[in-house]
Amino acid sequence: MRYAVYLTPPANAPLALAAEAWLGRSAFGGGSRSPEAPADAKAHIPARYGFHGTMRSPFRLRDGAMEGALIEAFDAFAAHEAPIPAKLQVAQLSRFIALVAPEQDAIAAAAMRALEAFEPLRAPLSDTDRTRRRPDQLDARGLELLDRWGYPLVEERFTFHMTLSGPLDGDHVDPVLVRAQSHFAQVVSEPVDLVFALFREDEEGGPFHVVAAAPHTPTDMRSKP
Repeated sequence: MRYAVYLTPPANAPLALAAEAWLGRSAFGGGSRSPEAPADAKAHIPARYGFHGTMRSPFRLRDGAMEGALIEAFDAFAAHEAPIPAKLQVAQLSRFIALVAPEQDAIAAAAMRALEAFEPLRAPLSDTDRTRRRPDQLDARGLELLDRWGYPLVEERFTFHMTLSGPLDGDHVDPVLVRAQSHFAQVVSEPVDLVFALFREDEEGGPFHVVAAAPHTPTDMRSKP
C-alpha cells in the first residue's frame, strides 16, 4: 500500500470535472467512464493516479506507522495550508501533455513543506521502489535527492504539473495538445484553487484514490467577513 500527497482541485470544481471527463476517472470516487481524451493520449496512464500535481511522491509507511497517524498528520498539515490559486495552461512537457503553472513559487514552497512534514512517516525506499525511480539514469544530484527524499524531482528540481497523457510519440503530440487545449480552455481561463489531498494506492499497480482532502475556502472569500 502506498500513499501520496497531491494538489488537486476540490471535488466537483469545474477543473476537477473537466479532468474527470478527459481521463475517464475521478480519484474522488464515482466509478469510471470512457475518457474524452483521444486514444492517442493514453489517458489510462495518468487516470490510474487520478488528476493531480505531485507534492509528496508515492511512499510506503515506515514500520510501526499506521494509516490513522498519517491521516492525523495530513489533517494537521492541511489545516495550515490555504488553497493555492494557480494560473494553469496546457503545454507539452517532454513527451507528455500536462497542465503547467508558469508562476509556481508558492506551489514549490508548499511542496517543500509537504516533503518535510511527511518525511518522518515515510519508509526507506525498497530495492524495488528505488529501481522504479531509474537511479541508473540520474546524475549525482538526482541520486542525492532520491536517497534523501525518496524522489529525485524535488527541491530545485521540482516542476509542478498535472499530467493529462501518457508518453507520446512525436506524431501524436500536436493533435493531443490541441485537443487538450480546447477541452480545458474555459476552466483554466482564470486562476483555479488547488488544495492538498492524501491519496492511497490499495494494491500494487492499482488506482490511487482520495482518502483525505483539505477543506476548501475559495481564495476570493478568505479576506471577506
